[in-house]
Amino acid sequence: MRIYRLHDGKKWPPAKKDGLFVLGDPRAGDKKHHEKNEVLVRTEEEAIRLLRDGFSIRIETSTRPSLVRRNLFVDDFRLS
Repeated sequence: MRIYRLHDGKKWPPAKKDGLFVLGDPRAGDKKHHEKNEVLVRTEEEAIRLLRDGFSIRIETSTRPSLVRRNLFVDDFRLS
């Protein structure tokens, strides 16, 4: 798992939709979590590139996936 969120001492993986990573474009502002504004990418490399450009990523949680930007790690290095 190259991308994960560290929360409550646990590594949470990205959620996928039909096998694709789900990201939120920062240009969509407070509407980036809406389905019509989803950015879907096939590869982990593309997701990492977009995360470095300020995008959020949907991450698994104990209840349902959430679009997050904080406490993200890529290859065990803190991204945000």
